Amino acid sequence: MEFWGIEVKPGKPVTVETEHDRLIHVSQASLGECKNKKEETVAVHVKFGDKKLLLGTLSTVNIPQIFCDLVFQNDFEISHNGNGSVHFVGYTSPNCADEYPL
Repeated sequence: MEFWGIEVKPGKPVTVETEHDRLIHVSQASLGECKNKKEETVAVHVKFGDKKLLLGTLSTVNIPQIFCDLVFQNDFEISHNGNGSVHFVGYTSPNCADEYPL
């Protein structure tokens, strides 16, 4: 297992490329430092293939972070509609399915 993390800046979706033999586990999304101290809600999205789904909604006042348990074995895109950065963290692990096919 290895730590994994990425910062997604406003208006700049990030495509996360997975390695063939690794899985990416996304476990948390949190707002970056808020300089304007104004209340804001931020929709966080994940896109894989042709599906774009709402992961959750962050709030500078009530919900600065959300926990999740998402596992990706293929490339995916993460984005948000906020004015500041959103940080995604988790870990990578070996893709054991390649070693032990069903």
